[in-house]
Amino acid sequence: MDRAIEPGARLILVGIRRRGDSIAAEIGRHLEAARGPVPIGSLDITLYRDDFEQVGAFPLVGMTRIPESIDDAHVVIVDDVLHTGRTIRAALNELSDFGRARRIQLCVLVDRGGRQLPIQPDYVGCAIEVGPDQDVAVRVGDMDGGWAVDVVDLGTTGPEVRE
Repeated sequence: MDRAIEPGARLILVGIRRRGDSIAAEIGRHLEAARGPVPIGSLDITLYRDDFEQVGAFPLVGMTRIPESIDDAHVVIVDDVLHTGRTIRAALNELSDFGRARRIQLCVLVDRGGRQLPIQPDYVGCAIEVGPDQDVAVRVGDMDGGWAVDVVDLGTTGPEVRE
């Protein structure tokens, strides 16, 4: 499968809130030298989740911002960690409310495996093995003061970061 984005293609990066949009902004900054400014949007998938009724009586819903029409554009959805695939399914459902993209691809910082849906990333920062009692915590510069990926033990006394 050809994953390359043609140099002349109309590209839009859309990050999934809360850390995917920070990663999308960073990718956009790096692409600017070669492609010029890249429009960057943000998706809040809260209302599109398949476990919405389990979120609670008053879910915190953020803002979705799509910078321009996605019709006939090459859209790359950006997220921090890909696990079950359910977040990406929700993002695809929400994105379809904004139009019909020419092509949609997926970029993730970390692929931790464990898919429940047939969703695979096109671009991956790293793939890591995560045990059943572990999680992945991503820190991004604009929210957390620095960039890091940590594997976290989910012990009975609370999370413990492993180096």
